[in-house]
Amino acid sequence: MQENSGLSALHRGIPQGILGGVIGMFFTGLLQDRGDLPQGRLVTLAGGLVLGGIAWGINYALQQSSERFAMQIYAPSGSTNAYTPTFSHIDALEARGDLDGAAKAWEEACAEHPGNALVWVKAADFHLRSRGDPVAALERYRHVRDLAGVQVDLARYASQKLVDLHLGPLADEGRAMVELRRLIDRFPGTREAEEARGALARLKAARPPE
Repeated sequence: MQENSGLSALHRGIPQGILGGVIGMFFTGLLQDRGDLPQGRLVTLAGGLVLGGIAWGINYALQQSSERFAMQIYAPSGSTNAYTPTFSHIDALEARGDLDGAAKAWEEACAEHPGNALVWVKAADFHLRSRGDPVAALERYRHVRDLAGVQVDLARYASQKLVDLHLGPLADEGRAMVELRRLIDRFPGTREAEEARGALARLKAARPPE
C-alpha cells in the first residue's frame, strides 16, 4: 500500500510539471532570441526540463505535506482530541451517489457547527474529492484558516490545501505565493514553514526576469 501511495504522489505532480516545462521552453526561447542564451533545441529543451522539474518538485513537496496533515486529522494517534460529531448519514448519501444530497447535508452541518473546524475541513474535502469543486472547497478551507482558536494542525492543513488549490486547479500562482508567505509567518520554526519557504523560493526563481 505504501508503494502504491508513493507512486500516486509522484504521478500527481505530472500535470504541473508538464505545464512548467512548456512555460520553461517558452521563456528559454525568448532568452535565446535576445541573445542571453545559446541557440539550439537542446538548450530550449533543457530550459523546459529545469522549470518542469521545479514545478513538479513544488507540487510533490506540498502534496506530501498535505497528506501528513490529513493523516493527523483523520487518524489521530492521541486521545486528547476534542469531540467531533460524526455524520454517517452524509457518508451514506455519498456512498449511494447522491452528491447533491450530501452537499446539502454538509452545508447544514457547517451551519450547525460554525466554530467546529474539523466539520468544515471534512466539508471542504468532500467538495474537492467527490464533487471536483475547487471553488467551494477553497471557501471552506479559508473559513478554517481564519477561524478563531482553531486547532493548529487543522489551520496548517487548511493553509496547505489552499496552496495546493491555487497551484493546481485554480492556477493562481500569485495567490499561492501569498498563502505560502502567510503559512511561513503563522507557523515559524516548523517543518511546514521551512517547506513553504523552499516552495516560495522556487516559485520566485522560476518566474521570468522582468
